[in-house]
Amino acid sequence: MKHADFVTKVKHQFDALPGQIRIAAEFVLDHPQDVALLSMREQARRAGVPPATMTRFAQHLGLAGYDEVRAIHAAAIREAPEAYSGRAQSLVSRHREVGVAGVASEMTARLSGHLADIGVPASVRRLVDAAQQMVQARHIYCLGHRSSFPAAFQFNYLLSFFDTRSTLLDATGGIGHPGMLNAGEGDVLLAICYSPAARHVVETVAFARRQGVHVIAITDSETNPIGRLANLTLLASSQSPSFFDSITPAVAVCETLVALIAGLHPGDVPSAVARSEEKLWDLGVWWRPDDPLPPSHPEKTRPKGRAG
Repeated sequence: MKHADFVTKVKHQFDALPGQIRIAAEFVLDHPQDVALLSMREQARRAGVPPATMTRFAQHLGLAGYDEVRAIHAAAIREAPEAYSGRAQSLVSRHREVGVAGVASEMTARLSGHLADIGVPASVRRLVDAAQQMVQARHIYCLGHRSSFPAAFQFNYLLSFFDTRSTLLDATGGIGHPGMLNAGEGDVLLAICYSPAARHVVETVAFARRQGVHVIAITDSETNPIGRLANLTLLASSQSPSFFDSITPAVAVCETLVALIAGLHPGDVPSAVARSEEKLWDLGVWWRPDDPLPPSHPEKTRPKGRAG
């Protein structure tokens, strides 16, 4: 079982767990590194439950014993992303081993795998659930910082063609997110964040939850802070053979959400898109096919003559 699947299973069963087992579950969710590195007895001591409770917790999840819980967490640590510097060194080594074409093939193969994961039935069900919640929302807020910002921007931009309920949150000028001051019950926040989580995104998501906003997170793990805070989590891996995290899966999730919202929307989506398109042409946003190309060659400067 993958760690993300394990966490999802625990979260779904959490409210129905008996008292002592729930305490064990809470410890496991909150201390993933301790689960991988400490003995079961030490974990039980820190959680404040008998060691047998840890075993019952594992069996409640359908596992043979607590050693499987520890193995799941140990594997997650081994697969955790390296720092950019270490990954950059790995990338240079791969260039030497497989060549430029080989690295290109590895990049596209990894991205193709991530996109395929988004299309599995369990992920599709979450996408449909998220789209339905957004269609019913009073207002939709979009949040992503640093490398996640383009995905949030793409979602807001595409949605704006037929829906005026979306606001892209941007902390330009250090003014925070004044657009969320009136957010509350009935609103949805789409937050995009990968590990390590951006502090401002985590704080904004927590603020939104306190206001009663329904939070939909796009992230790489259920254990990411926004994954733990969100009402609904959409998983999109960011792992890449290169030194940087890939936002391609997150953008794919955002574009899929817009496509689903368009189909579920109660309004006249085709007419709204046509009006938006017409206004963009009128504003001169796009280059018309019959527009003459601007000069593209360096201008020749004439030699300066002597003053007569």
